[in-house]
Amino acid sequence: MEKQVDYIIFGQGIAGTVLAYTLIKNGKKVHIVDDNSISACSRVAAGNFNPIVFKRLVKSWMADELIPFADHFYRECEQFLNQKFYWKKEIVKIFAEENERDFWLKKSSDESVSNYLSKNIESEFFPDIIHNPLGATFVKGAANLFVSKYLDDFRNYFIKNGLLSSEKFDYQNVFLNSSGVNYKNIQAKKLIFCEGYKIMDNPFFNWIPLKPAKGEVITVKIKNLPTDKIINKGVYMLPIGDDLFIVGTTYDWNNLNDEPTEKARNEIAEKLSKVLKVPFEIVDQQAGVRPSVNDRRPAIGLHPEHTSLGVFNGMGTKGVMLSPYFSEHFYLHLEKGTSLDKEVNISRFQK
Repeated sequence: MEKQVDYIIFGQGIAGTVLAYTLIKNGKKVHIVDDNSISACSRVAAGNFNPIVFKRLVKSWMADELIPFADHFYRECEQFLNQKFYWKKEIVKIFAEENERDFWLKKSSDESVSNYLSKNIESEFFPDIIHNPLGATFVKGAANLFVSKYLDDFRNYFIKNGLLSSEKFDYQNVFLNSSGVNYKNIQAKKLIFCEGYKIMDNPFFNWIPLKPAKGEVITVKIKNLPTDKIINKGVYMLPIGDDLFIVGTTYDWNNLNDEPTEKARNEIAEKLSKVLKVPFEIVDQQAGVRPSVNDRRPAIGLHPEHTSLGVFNGMGTKGVMLSPYFSEHFYLHLEKGTSLDKEVNISRFQK
């Protein structure tokens, strides 16, 4: 018997999950297809919200709009599922050089970023554990989404309500018709692809110019570092409880797979050893491929010829920040006919 929905979504990573919830809360019927491998990159993601680009100490693209929207969105998701997976967390920036500290103090008085850069320099931040002879300061307005729990909690909801098929997607089972699109026994107005970097194998959207990068993280045990803040000095250290920290990350543009490597583990461990004065134990390692676009902007829109097919992808390293705002942006385009922002519209790739 054919199932009728408004939208089929392929992929239950951050992008697909956020879009699915956005559609559901607006009264739309959805069905998701995902075999768990699609969300591998999202599950590796630290889920940090950083409003600042550290290298230049400027605001991250659209930070003033993205962060308040995401803050409200994830708190709404917590209430919807009656779960907890989102926290406001300051980022501790540990200075590696004096000129870095001087530059921070100068920029902290710049009105464009002063809301995010603390003017206070802390001379000692766990000095018995962390190398910080030049002091540390804080990024305000930062936050963290516990990504794997977020995805698992929503997956449980989708399965419980019959909204998810846990299977490998087959592009050959996509059939376009006058009413929209069919996938196997499901009829929908539109099919939205949210399959991350694997969109490169998508026969409808493989022309979107991705620049995917593999990233790896390790989970380490560090005793007697009782902080709930995200520490940054060459690597980030995200506390997850029980003396455990997720530490990352690496970039590899050649070996695009989800397999952890010894090279990346050693690279991260070496950087971490320069931050810590105490030993640490590596207890886990994960890898995933980020679906970044060449111009570092999301790829959103409908197919130029087959308007029952759409894409919500290319969120890259900032998927947890970008997805909520642009899922609403895409919903309004799909249902209300509003225009897509030129910076994210896939029409920018069409000749």
